Amino acid sequence: MDTPDNTSTTMRPPRLRGYLNEEFEFPVDRAGVIERAGDVTVDAPDDDDSESISAMLERDNDNPYETLEDLFASIYGSLDDSYIGRKYYDDRGSNVEEVTGDYPRDERNVSF
Repeated sequence: MDTPDNTSTTMRPPRLRGYLNEEFEFPVDRAGVIERAGDVTVDAPDDDDSESISAMLERDNDNPYETLEDLFASIYGSLDDSYIGRKYYDDRGSNVEEVTGDYPRDERNVSF
């Protein structure tokens, strides 16, 4: 996927690894990633929370990225809570609020 320098692209988080693999040869430094893909936005479920790759890499200290896994982990690991579904939801066992008592019971979070 070639991205012209002046065009912003958006993608869902599951496509991120494939995109990075297509775009970069490793090792690559942060400046190179930002120059080539910094404007790419990773879509959050609420579009207002979506962030660009350059914004995510600002919170990272790794440089250079030796492998695809290094770069992917740096970007994917900086995704905030807005990228996940319901917090503490578990359809395989007890709900967190039942176990810890930290959260009020919410019947919408119970799977039947």
